Order: sequence, then structure tokens, then C-alpha cells
Amino acid sequence: MREMLFHPWRFMRDHRYTQSRMSDYLDGELEDREHHRVDHHTGVCPKCRQMLESLKRTIAELMALRGAESDHDVAAGVIARLRNEA
Repeated sequence: MREMLFHPWRFMRDHRYTQSRMSDYLDGELEDREHHRVDHHTGVCPKCRQMLESLKRTIAELMALRGAESDHDVAAGVIARLRNEA
């Protein structure tokens, strides 16, 4: 939080940077320096940390759908799960 107070322009620049590279970060496609930048920002920004955790959960749920019976397509599995949660 201190980072936001002392360097608000840097924080907002890193905020936009992090949000635009979240998928690449999760896919392991960033260079070390870029990966560290996203790591650092998600450590100080609750909004980006929440977004990252949400994306991780989404990926985990989608991967779990792969284990479903092969005669069901992914869309049908997603729709069924959404109906069960509603």
C-alpha cells in the first residue's frame, strides 16, 4: 500500500501492465523481469491479486472439466455446473 502513496503514477502503470499480462503470467510465457514485475504488483495490489486468484480458480475448474466423460463437450459441462450452482 505504501507504494501506491509514494508513486501513484508508477503504481497505475504497473496496474495496467499486470492486468494486460495476467494470462501470459499464468501460462509461464513472461521473461524473468516481467514475471517479477507482475509478482511484485500482485503482492501490493489487492485488486490484481483477487483477479489473479479468480483466473487461477477458473483455469482449475476448466481443467477439471477435461476429466468429464468424453461424450460431453466442455460447453455442456459448464452449463450443467452453472445450473447446479444457481
